Amino acid sequence: MNELVPDKAAYQINKRRMSYVALFMMCATTIATIYDPARMNEASGVLQVQYLALSGLVGAYFALSSKSMGSKSE
Repeated sequence: MNELVPDKAAYQINKRRMSYVALFMMCATTIATIYDPARMNEASGVLQVQYLALSGLVGAYFALSSKSMGSKSE
C-alpha cells in the first residue's frame, strides 16, 4: 500500500487530523450527554454505536502509528 500513496506526509497528516476530529466528536458528545442527559437518553443506541466506531478509529490510528514508529527504529 505504501507505494500506492504518492504523498506519504500528506497522507499521515490527513489520518492524524481525521483521528483528532473523531476524538473531538467523542468529547463533544460526552459533554452534551452530561449537559442534557434526558435529551440524550432518547438516542442512547446511536450514541453507543458512535462511541464504538469512533473509539475503534482512534485506537487503530494510534496503535498502528506507534507500531510503524517502532518498526522504523529496529
